[in-house]
Amino acid sequence: MTISARDIDHLSLTLTDPASAAAALQQLGFALTPEEVEPRCICFQPDQDDVPNYIELLQGDPARVALALNVSDLEGEERSHAWETEDGFEIDAQVVVGADDGPLPWFPVRHETPDAFMEPEWIVHPNGALGLIAIHAVADNPRELAKALRTAWSARSEEIFDGCVMVRAGSVELLIWAPAAYQQEYKALEVMTPDQLPAVVGLTVAVERARPLQALLRANNVPFAVAEGDRVLVACEQAAGLMIEFVPQN
Repeated sequence: MTISARDIDHLSLTLTDPASAAAALQQLGFALTPEEVEPRCICFQPDQDDVPNYIELLQGDPARVALALNVSDLEGEERSHAWETEDGFEIDAQVVVGADDGPLPWFPVRHETPDAFMEPEWIVHPNGALGLIAIHAVADNPRELAKALRTAWSARSEEIFDGCVMVRAGSVELLIWAPAAYQQEYKALEVMTPDQLPAVVGLTVAVERARPLQALLRANNVPFAVAEGDRVLVACEQAAGLMIEFVPQN
């Protein structure tokens, strides 16, 4: 499949127990859309008004992580979601979803109501999160995977350094690591790479400041590590199965 991707719209997590994942992410200071509605979402202020920026938690088996690529035109399955705000207003979300593709799991989406994911009460987070700025994947051959995705998404790619290639269609980057390079970059967490590759392994979130985030994590008894540039790293065991890197903007 070849598309004209505008951006990585969101990260889709299919989990056997999304409620537990939501609870773990709340311990990290994320605000989520209301309970008992699928999907639960972590929403951020988007870079473009018509391209949302969020993470969705879905119920399903087997578990998987997939990238949703925003496109302007798409025919596919229509999905409807509705959330109720604290003021009692019902917010409807209409999303058209296309067929899955690979080699790294991804699918195209078109939003008919992108503002549904931009309600102020959902994009303001206790941990100071501002936006999803990068997704991390590991592959045996990052260059080969980057070439395949660049072609499929009509995107661009750039080799950041030996063992890490970036693919970008908009504001959210996909960083594809070789196993050794990924383990070296995040050695403070002693990260392990999955047995089945390629796979999404983590994400980078922009936050306002590092110290308030660290204080929140300590208050919630969440272990973390600090890396160069005041980056705050949380291991996958505390973050719904994905390593999370918080990058302060101030």
